Amino acid sequence: MDSSLPHRTPGASGHEHGVPRPEYGIPSRELRERAAEGWERFLDRFDDGEPDGEPDHAGYERHPLLGRQVRDVASQGEGELMAVTHEVHDDGRVVRVAHIRPASGVEWSTAVANIQAAR
Repeated sequence: MDSSLPHRTPGASGHEHGVPRPEYGIPSRELRERAAEGWERFLDRFDDGEPDGEPDHAGYERHPLLGRQVRDVASQGEGELMAVTHEVHDDGRVVRVAHIRPASGVEWSTAVANIQAAR
């Protein structure tokens, strides 16, 4: 059986069809724009007032209970407050996080609103 249709070889024309391949290690323009918008939203959150503590050179908050024994009211655990950091979530919220180290040495984190001075 002889076909009257011509035979085509895919890719013979030299044209590439489809989605262009990403260049690894180079952020896309969309990603750079999204990051810039997120940074602006982060900075805008603090225009009305400063967070409770001033950040030090490493970005940690200088909390009044830092280095003291605290209680996490959520877990009822006690330990030394090692650091307070700020986490930026996808929706732009900034959450203050307390890092607590108990006597066992295994640290955990909780919201700063959950800590109080241990009695």
